[in-house]
Amino acid sequence: MNINIGSRVKELRLTKGMTQSELAERIGMTSSAISSYEIGERQPSYDVLIKIAKLFNVTTDYLLGHTNKDMMSISGLMLGQRQHVQSMVEAYQKFNHLCIITFDLEREEVGIDYPDTKLYYLDAIPLEELKEAIDKRVKK
Repeated sequence: MNINIGSRVKELRLTKGMTQSELAERIGMTSSAISSYEIGERQPSYDVLIKIAKLFNVTTDYLLGHTNKDMMSISGLMLGQRQHVQSMVEAYQKFNHLCIITFDLEREEVGIDYPDTKLYYLDAIPLEELKEAIDKRVKK
């Protein structure tokens, strides 16, 4: 099995807008150690793996590549609150799916060639442009 912990760590770090130095400081490591993990030169110890998982609120299985699911702690919430959080997550997932479809169709029509469609491209699109693109797509 090809475990690429480093790419998951880097993805999580960038999603949070963290530098390697900031991540290193938060888990008691050096930035060169984080760099080594991210480029695959070294693998984190179990203790470091657990610290990274807790910091980013994901499972160690996610970091190890055993699952693509990340985790959100809902401990301390009442049943109704958990159901509300679940319905919000589902609504955001549907929205992101629609955005990706719209984004793919728009870039095909305009001829924009991005290397690959990821949700982080959506962050780079001004919200008004995204709304206009969705409205155009819905009208078709």
